Amino acid sequence: MKTPTEYELQHISLYDPIKAHEYYLRTRKLKGRKRGSSSTPSTSDFARGLSNGRDPRTGKAMEQIHREARAKQRKELSDRIQSLSSKLQKLEARIREIEAEEASEDRKGQAKKERAAKEREKPDTAAEKAEKARESKKDRAKNQQTQKSKAKQASDTSGGGSSTKEKKSSSGSKLSDLRALATKVKGQIAVAKQKLAAL
Repeated sequence: MKTPTEYELQHISLYDPIKAHEYYLRTRKLKGRKRGSSSTPSTSDFARGLSNGRDPRTGKAMEQIHREARAKQRKELSDRIQSLSSKLQKLEARIREIEAEEASEDRKGQAKKERAAKEREKPDTAAEKAEKARESKKDRAKNQQTQKSKAKQASDTSGGGSSTKEKKSSSGSKLSDLRALATKVKGQIAVAKQKLAAL
């Protein structure tokens, strides 16, 4: 902190609070507010309007204002419930469609597997066996190396999965997302109905 200068010390020593107060009492002149008309309603007008049950801004009774506000809230809530209900119906319809598609794909896949199993189980005739043996002998003799490389490639690519599995997993995630959204919408409808009942 800076030390005061001599000039500041003189002025500090010259200040006398008692003399300052006496000077104030001698020279004070209180000025009141000038009377006039104001365009904004005063607080007394507002209080007078509230005391007789009317809002001075609108001229309506306070009960009427509350009734109108409650009616407006009810209408907004009922509109929201209706819109959410229609969204929920659309979501549930879409969920049923996806489930039906998956069920039909499962049935088709099951039928294909059954047909393939029947074909495998059916024994070959003697002519078919002889034909297969001749073809395999020719192939083996011609290109053993090509067969090995093809077998290796087939084993490498078969482990990767098929597009139907990927499609199933994506539709499964889509279905779970839709179900979660439907649950959320049901919750919003329940909250809106509770608010409506409270009004």
